[in-house]
Amino acid sequence: MSEVGNILEGITTPVIVLDDGLFILAANEPARRIFTDLQIGQGATQAISENNRFQRNLNRAIEGAEDGRFTISVEQDAGEEYRVQIRPVQLPDKKLGVSLTFEDRSRLRDVKNMRSEFVANVSHEIRSPLTAISGFVETLQGPAKDDAEAREVFLGLMAKEVTRMTNLVTDLLSLSQVEVKERRALKKTVDPRQVIDQSIEGVTHLAKSRGKDLKLDVPSDLPTLPGKHADLVQVLINLLENAINYSRENTEICLTARRMPTDLIIEIQDQGEGIPAQDIPRLTERFYRVEKSRSRNVGGTGLGLAIVKHILIRHRAQLEIESKQGVGSTFRVILPLT
Repeated sequence: MSEVGNILEGITTPVIVLDDGLFILAANEPARRIFTDLQIGQGATQAISENNRFQRNLNRAIEGAEDGRFTISVEQDAGEEYRVQIRPVQLPDKKLGVSLTFEDRSRLRDVKNMRSEFVANVSHEIRSPLTAISGFVETLQGPAKDDAEAREVFLGLMAKEVTRMTNLVTDLLSLSQVEVKERRALKKTVDPRQVIDQSIEGVTHLAKSRGKDLKLDVPSDLPTLPGKHADLVQVLINLLENAINYSRENTEICLTARRMPTDLIIEIQDQGEGIPAQDIPRLTERFYRVEKSRSRNVGGTGLGLAIVKHILIRHRAQLEIESKQGVGSTFRVILPLT
């Protein structure tokens, strides 16, 4: 390995050094991971890009001792994107070469895309009820102005849409809070039996109104574990509400808990229509719904499982989902005891 190569190996950022003929003189290990076919002595454009703009930047750097920046994409995995910094460098033989430093921009690009998608989803979710309410108001101010029966119907529909928007804003605030806190260490312990009891109490009325029975199989001597009581209650309420809303009429929702050597496992099982296998990995994405129209009809915001995911990240816990279409689904929360 050349003297330049030895120096580059101590750098964690991908770096390639070219000689005065724009042939590869040295490349460190991070750079070789990006360009797997890269070879010493190979022409830079052959190894990295055939883009004419890339060639012009290299030529300007070597001829005019100019710095330059440009972006390239590398078709690997999800498609990495790198901002390349070109700088003239003095080589050990006193000749002028070029260094290429690669800054991975893929994560920044993905964050921007997620932000744009999130804003678009929120805008859509809020615009729909606002459009409906606007239409009801216009009707009440016009054709149905003196129609008492129509007024009652429209007011009921408006109240439903307002509730939907209120639920959305509440869940957005909850999601924001749990995302901020997910890296904070847990300082207290909780009694899982109290968490379960409060969660059941919180959904009992909903279960009765939907004709569902809640069944518990929970030992009385569950051990305490690190956690935040209110957050774990929210996890179980979100999972229980999903089970209640999407299970068939006159069926049971079963909550079971059992202690394992290193974990506490809480399972919520419903007797619903089940979830297609291809949808299960995406259930914790923001605004992802298996059945969009049905979710909105039961007041779902599409954020409940995203909130669950971030709370469980803070608790170093796992969420497992098993489902069989026509039979039902099981949501399993695995909480570490220490």
